[in-house]
Amino acid sequence: MFGLFKKYDVHLCPEVKGRILDHGKPVEGLVVKRWLFYVDEIEREDSVITDENGEFYFPEKNIKSKLPGRAFVENLTRQAIYIEYQGTKLPLWRATLFGYFKNSAFSKKLQDLNCDVNDPAVDFEFENPTGGLRHYANSICRWSDDFYIY
Repeated sequence: MFGLFKKYDVHLCPEVKGRILDHGKPVEGLVVKRWLFYVDEIEREDSVITDENGEFYFPEKNIKSKLPGRAFVENLTRQAIYIEYQGTKLPLWRATLFGYFKNSAFSKKLQDLNCDVNDPAVDFEFENPTGGLRHYANSICRWSDDFYIY
């Protein structure tokens, strides 16, 4: 009976650590917003402020939901982490996480957001450690091991 009444642990976003720079100098006091949207259609938002080193942190986000036990539910979470800087909205991370379990590739990327407000936002792809389709995201942040699609 697909567990219609059981509540499942649903992973929305891993722990996030990052740093924001402007031409290599830390940006202090900047509001960083995280927006998460699961198939339950509830928008979840939180925000933090960068410290004197331009660093910020969000804790891991999980919820309980009955939806993974229902037939024909496509479990996915849309993730967006962004800032508004000098009147422009800049994406630090925009991606879709398929499934409802923690993903090591997403965790690795979100543990090390190195962003400069002067870098353009790019679409990029990165490895899926479980095989299958590669993951895609959009960001002004950079990692050395990505394939960027400009």
